[in-house]
Amino acid sequence: MSETDEKLQKGIIELDKGSYKKAYNLFKDVFETRKNRLIAKVQENPKSPTLMLDALYMIHALVWLRVAEARLKPKNALELLGKAVGTVEAARTALGPLVTGLAQWAKEKNIKAVSNRALGLLAATKDLEDLAKKELDAHRKMK
Repeated sequence: MSETDEKLQKGIIELDKGSYKKAYNLFKDVFETRKNRLIAKVQENPKSPTLMLDALYMIHALVWLRVAEARLKPKNALELLGKAVGTVEAARTALGPLVTGLAQWAKEKNIKAVSNRALGLLAATKDLEDLAKKELDAHRKMK
């Protein structure tokens, strides 16, 4: 597990513990790291088929950041959670078919690491979408 993945996992734990500021800071660092990594990879090899995986990872970090920010700023929570849901829905709609195609291509080429990563990321995207929607629904019911 990479250092960035460990920070993401720690952020999720901090969010569950109610340490919203810590979680927010961890998610912000993860988002910035993944964004910078994506930009560097695009500059290095703009035709790489795995760029969409890195883009989806970056989007996941952004959604987690918005969820933590919503908990940190309850007055803006509805807007922030709406953005989180919209972001993950747009990512699933736009990148989902591309990532599915990449997984199929990698399977045909017997590149298991890429295929497994793509399929795992698709499942994580669906889970993250469900989480963001539950957070939004719970906040709407509180108001």
